[in-house]
Amino acid sequence: MKIKFAAIASSADYYTFNGESITAHYGDREETYDLSPFSEGGTFVGADPVAPGVTAIRGARRVNGELEVVLAQQVIAGQYPGQKAHWRDSPVMDVADYDPKTCYVVPTGMAGIEDYEIVKGVDVAGSAGWTVRKIEMQE
Repeated sequence: MKIKFAAIASSADYYTFNGESITAHYGDREETYDLSPFSEGGTFVGADPVAPGVTAIRGARRVNGELEVVLAQQVIAGQYPGQKAHWRDSPVMDVADYDPKTCYVVPTGMAGIEDYEIVKGVDVAGSAGWTVRKIEMQE
């Protein structure tokens, strides 16, 4: 199975995989989605949320027999002073390479800036997610 991630404001905390089944984990909740019946040329119409307002699967398709799934990854506004970071979808990857401690969506608006890092953070409203911030320099 191939996966990619879309940046959204609310998503599962992490995912686990077993064949063509995906389990989305959110706090103490989990929801398993068996996508093995999804056929070549099928139309993805949606999946139940893991919790109210918490999306896990954003899309699915089968190409030449291989399942490709778009999963949600939670982001918040960039926290780099004076820079607005936006996000774009990740590249497609093999599910075996997935690490729940990695941000896969890609920040944009940071061209020419080299002293930033991608970290999990909390915004002023208390929402958590991946963000960009200025690297703190050690003195």
